[in-house]
Amino acid sequence: MRPPLNSPPPAGAMPPPPATSPAGAGPPARVTNGFIALYAVSYTGGSLLFLAPLLVSLALKVDALVGLDAAPRDLALITSTGSLLSIVANPVFGRLSDRTTSRLGMRRPWMVLGVVVGTAGTLLIATASDIRTVLIGWCVCQVAFNATLAAQAAVLPDQVPVRQRGAVSGLLGLSVPVASVVGTYLVQAFHRSDLLMFSAPCLLGGAAVVLFASRLQDRRLRPQDKPPWSLRELVGTSWWHHDVTATSRGRS
Repeated sequence: MRPPLNSPPPAGAMPPPPATSPAGAGPPARVTNGFIALYAVSYTGGSLLFLAPLLVSLALKVDALVGLDAAPRDLALITSTGSLLSIVANPVFGRLSDRTTSRLGMRRPWMVLGVVVGTAGTLLIATASDIRTVLIGWCVCQVAFNATLAAQAAVLPDQVPVRQRGAVSGLLGLSVPVASVVGTYLVQAFHRSDLLMFSAPCLLGGAAVVLFASRLQDRRLRPQDKPPWSLRELVGTSWWHHDVTATSRGRS
């Protein structure tokens, strides 16, 4: 629950930013260890959302549906299609979050919405009875979870001052190997049930993201400060030219 407006922030949380801020507003002077720890847990949860299916459960599902001989071909189709969508979705949602003027903040709505829609896609895969449904579900997951990932990554330049970004980025870099281990363990623990095999990592990762989003003193953008956006600018957008490249995350 978000603290009352006139109450001090909870232990470990950042001091709240101004209610609204111009597009170029910088981060605070320093973030606390509590904020960094919660951010790292959320980042690991975001990685878990797509790594668990990608590394283990998606292959098991495809194999169960089409058999060992056809599985490599169908799995390659599903993962490559998802990869193409993620290449487009990530910068698009990054731009959208940069222009979001919601009262809930710039990043929080995309984190939560991505988890909700991506969870629906995950459940669609878990209950699928044919490859076409698995493909549709994985495409939904890739688009939705990239909305979450883009918003999470943008928190770094939003909230973390330059002098702390190196240390925070190093900690966030551990999210992929940690999520890989946790995801593999959860899939093995629930491999007898397709529903649990897919939903357990998704629920755990989603809970971590939502917890962070609920505690985040998110930056709010005034409508008059919304940055311009054109098709030409979007096409020229590259992950490697964005400020959030201080962190890196494995992608499908």
